[in-house]
Amino acid sequence: MQTNMLKYFLLFIFLTMSASANRAEIVNEKPSPKEEIKDTIVVRGMVLYGKITKIGPERLSFKILYSDGISNFAYGDIDSIETKYNYHLSYNRMDIEGKVIGIEDNKYLKIITSDDTLRTVKISDIDNFVMSVIDDESFENRVRNKFPYTKGNINLGFNLESGSTTKRNMEVLLNLRHKQAEHELRLYVDYEFETRESETIAKYNYEDEIVSIVTYKNNFRNNQFYYGTLAFDYDKPRFIDKRYVPSIGYGRKFEYNKSIWIVPSVGLAYAATKYTEQYADKNFLAGALSMTGQFRVDDISIINTFILDGFVMYYPSLENPNDDWIFRSNINFKIPLNEFMSVNLAMTYVNDSNPDVHVGNNKSTTKLLFGLDF
Repeated sequence: MQTNMLKYFLLFIFLTMSASANRAEIVNEKPSPKEEIKDTIVVRGMVLYGKITKIGPERLSFKILYSDGISNFAYGDIDSIETKYNYHLSYNRMDIEGKVIGIEDNKYLKIITSDDTLRTVKISDIDNFVMSVIDDESFENRVRNKFPYTKGNINLGFNLESGSTTKRNMEVLLNLRHKQAEHELRLYVDYEFETRESETIAKYNYEDEIVSIVTYKNNFRNNQFYYGTLAFDYDKPRFIDKRYVPSIGYGRKFEYNKSIWIVPSVGLAYAATKYTEQYADKNFLAGALSMTGQFRVDDISIINTFILDGFVMYYPSLENPNDDWIFRSNINFKIPLNEFMSVNLAMTYVNDSNPDVHVGNNKSTTKLLFGLDF
């Protein structure tokens, strides 16, 4: 187990360093007429040209002209902004297109819209900020403009092993987030499928499991929310035919400089599990305890950005917590390679009251995945 995890980590580091080294090369080709359009920002007296790639809660991401890297600047370090590109902004249930002409008090952007209206937009209210299709007609940018309130990523992993035993493995991890004003909807899907066969053993399913979690949040006050969640999963090798866990509750977000935050929540849940084979179904009322979090560091040498995020979910039975419970956790190490792609090392751990003594209560998985952000 430890040897396999070490191999994953070494491969993870090698791939990200190789990709990041290629990303850092300076492009010396002559710019096309389209590239001559450029945004201008002044950071502590230094004038930079390029284009804005992201407006975050604490930093602005900027692609410097003639360079392949993405630079991140704190708003407090930015003296002025003036864009030549047109951008599509979504905030407070409104969508506007225009150009950024300034920054005020490190908290507000001055926008001149396409109809020459001057607007002052609070940075923390911005749900979406992408380049307008006027200046970028690519497919991915059209999708971002078509669905301005939806963001996410899909991560894929494949493995084919031949020898005395043939193994075929596929892994998919999907995250979607739709946020408009105080309403927020999230979808998490984790699917793994693996078959094995040999000369003496017919093809069979070694892994066949899925976890799907849909969560609605109503952010009724700053950093506070009510939520409703429906979790569904099955795991055929562990004899779980299907399991539903609906829950409701209250949560609060604690932020430490915007890039580091945790979100604990508490509520009530009902767990309904149908097992395969000879095992009886198991249903129980449970408490719902969960926590999500993120730790992000920018401007790291070589890799530029490192993101650590994950969640913990615990459903203990209110009647017999020592006999019936469900625990699930996920931790993800992510290194963005560019604006759209990333490398991810995902680790999951499951502990539940499984009735089969040979299967046991514990299960852990480590995956190396390549992600596409949108």
